[in-house]
Amino acid sequence: MLRIKEIELANLHPWEDNPRINDHAVEAVAKSISSFGFNVPIICDQNHIIVAGHTRWKAAQKLGMSRIPVIIIELTDAQRKAFAVADNKTAEIADWDFPRLQEILNELRGEDIQLSTLGYSDNELHALLVPEKDFNWEEFEDRLRGEQGSKYVLLPVKVPRPEKDAVKKAIESYACKHNLDEKDSAILAGKVFHHLLGESK
Repeated sequence: MLRIKEIELANLHPWEDNPRINDHAVEAVAKSISSFGFNVPIICDQNHIIVAGHTRWKAAQKLGMSRIPVIIIELTDAQRKAFAVADNKTAEIADWDFPRLQEILNELRGEDIQLSTLGYSDNELHALLVPEKDFNWEEFEDRLRGEQGSKYVLLPVKVPRPEKDAVKKAIESYACKHNLDEKDSAILAGKVFHHLLGESK
């Protein structure tokens, strides 16, 4: 049986090799915790190394919390790493039913719930709550997946569907040739576009 206990925030240790980039999500998680409480415990191993909940841990630091709820589980080093990767990856698999989400957001707005505490940017909320006629929900879903935080803005570009893979390969090839490095494909495309504009001047 899993048991939740509160421990000192300072006694938790992040996984130093965590491949998940989460700094851009800390502010949204902090808002959620401030509004609804710390209702999802952090999972850590017997050595207090975080397995799941790095963003919540950073948010707790940002909020100046001293104690937070955790669930401690016994894991080998390999099991801890595998669980951490699986926890993040499986969270990406589910999709949104955007029309239904729009209905729920409108219901919550009618109950005076601050929608800004739900993790969506102002632009995302505008698109969800004031959709254009025949709004392209598939395109909007791609937009949500591609955003990396307030440092970047989305500049929609459309290419013929049959040419999608060729365009992606061309972007990657150009980036490699000009030493443009970026893990996020949308940001990489922006860097390539910016570099091309600079060359054309």
